[in-house]
Amino acid sequence: MSVSPRVDLSHSDLSSYEELNQKNSRPVIAVTMASSRQGSSVVRHLSQSGVFQIRAITRSPYSKRAKVLANLPNVEIVQGDLLEPESLKRVFSGVYGIFGNTTPTKGWKLGRGSMVREYEIEQGRNLVDVVKQLAGLGTLKHFVFSSVCKPKDPLKNEPAPGHFTSKWNIEEYILINGLKKLSTILRPVSYFENFDSDLPGVQISESIFPGVVHKDKVWQTIAVDDVGLWTRAVFEHPKRFWGESMNIAGEEMTGQEMAALWQKINPNASPSVRYSMIPRNLMNFIEHDIALMASWIERAGYGADLKALKVLANELDITMTPLSSWLKGKASGKTKKRLPNIDLQRRFAPLPSLPKQGN
Repeated sequence: MSVSPRVDLSHSDLSSYEELNQKNSRPVIAVTMASSRQGSSVVRHLSQSGVFQIRAITRSPYSKRAKVLANLPNVEIVQGDLLEPESLKRVFSGVYGIFGNTTPTKGWKLGRGSMVREYEIEQGRNLVDVVKQLAGLGTLKHFVFSSVCKPKDPLKNEPAPGHFTSKWNIEEYILINGLKKLSTILRPVSYFENFDSDLPGVQISESIFPGVVHKDKVWQTIAVDDVGLWTRAVFEHPKRFWGESMNIAGEEMTGQEMAALWQKINPNASPSVRYSMIPRNLMNFIEHDIALMASWIERAGYGADLKALKVLANELDITMTPLSSWLKGKASGKTKKRLPNIDLQRRFAPLPSLPKQGN
């Protein structure tokens, strides 16, 4: 039985994934780093669409996060590693689309922190090289890469943090490999979830709202869940987004405004919630690249056009997550969801072999 997309498309927006649906086959979309926060969001939203079959790729297919995803409709869990090109060829075999998500995080070390630029560059190179091979075979139709937001003021862009430039360099690698026409670049800003990390002093409390920039500096942020929301829209409207790059955000506030919002929303908050900026010297010691990012935000700033995004979201029937909604969930204890019951005996579907290329 064919599946119709929830979003109504005009005749001019008829896409190759619809043509596949008319042939009684759901297009397969592979999602890298599927058990990460961003990857999980993409898998959930693509699953909810009912349009696609999702191949959720993870290095640890039997982890709790992976098993939660395995219970979603139209989702299969497969093992793959961005550092192993041969595994990518296997897990990407026969897919219609790919959501590519890389990370610079490689375990914390004194004097280095946890972010290693070369580590992410290696992942990106492997990813793009395999995407190029599949594009040459003609099976892959849409590649979505998750990068990071470009600056509002490009003349104040330097120095930029390494975990920004690594993603921007991967973008360039996509272009020089001739993949622009089938690619869409999504560039999210800082996550709401970063306001509640495991680092000391970076946790929301009844009296403190933490941050890394000065209290009077405007800071664009977004819910991780909205990355999945926009990714779903991009895959459902390919002709509209092929060859495009988008800075995406959900809010634009100063630290003081965020603290005031938290005080208003949280019934248990103290009468005077204080915005607390982590000292830059301490950030430099713990995670130099985050300290560099904070200075970059204050100097250059994220460049997402919130007004244009809201217009586009309205056209695509997208409900962007405001910070107030995320904070309400935090206040009611719903931001850290319990893991649902999972099927520990679920088997993971075997993958077809990659077709051999001619000489």
